Amino acid sequence: MRFCLLLFCLSGLASLTAQDQYEPAGAVRSLFAKMAAGDSSGVRTMFRPDATLHSVVAQPDGTTIVATGDLTAWLRSIAGAGPGTLTERGHYAEVRIDGQLATVWMPYVFYLNGTVRHCGTNAFQLVQDGPDAPWRILHVTDTRRAGSDGCTTVNESPAAVRIDSLLTRWHRAAARADSAAFFDALANDAVYIGTDKTEHWTKAEFLGFAAPYFARGKAWSFRATERHVFYDPDANVAHADELLDTWMGPCRGTAVLRRRGDNDWEIVHYTLSVTVDNDKIEAFKKL
Repeated sequence: MRFCLLLFCLSGLASLTAQDQYEPAGAVRSLFAKMAAGDSSGVRTMFRPDATLHSVVAQPDGTTIVATGDLTAWLRSIAGAGPGTLTERGHYAEVRIDGQLATVWMPYVFYLNGTVRHCGTNAFQLVQDGPDAPWRILHVTDTRRAGSDGCTTVNESPAAVRIDSLLTRWHRAAARADSAAFFDALANDAVYIGTDKTEHWTKAEFLGFAAPYFARGKAWSFRATERHVFYDPDANVAHADELLDTWMGPCRGTAVLRRRGDNDWEIVHYTLSVTVDNDKIEAFKKL
């Protein structure tokens, strides 16, 4: 099978360069790399002199506490911890930019000596002091949950690889008549468009159509011979197209996918179409 994956990986800390500070998500990754190395001086350069820190903490009684952080004290803790002690990893980054202002929204996991300590979401605000200047952090607000409170380990596999795997498993579930796995891959508001002009189905309608096929132990067997996955790291939506080997002959499938939680994806729209060779189109029209 031939694949073309357009992907972006947030976890490649080892390959960071000074140039990464010239885009907002890269600046955040540089911060994490310097923190993991115990480089408190390097971490300090990532912040503006007037930078501020806050944490939003939900209390058991439902109230919210907004705690103000101390950047100087935090830098001292990094210096005292040593390399490899404090590690923070982002699941993904959503980036918004207007001129010299940027926001990076990043669900994260914080590790102490390799063990999950807490997790939540970082909301970074970054500023460029000029059009050619590096991005520096103006403000960070985070949420925090204890490591035992539903924190999920960061999946180091690039999003495009996970999407490719999801589509492969989805087709395999149909071939095996695994209804649970097949329909679990679809979002609750998913739409499936089949090859017939009447086949514009919601998830429930598609399930009603497919139920007899799954019940008899064999639905349909589609195998991708070519797939392209397109993923923008600043968004939670991706799309893909694939060439399928089917009982109808070669078909095209196109999919729109949405992030489900921190590590998973789900299909929100899928269109299946039969292909017709250009030199056969006139005969096809007569048929």
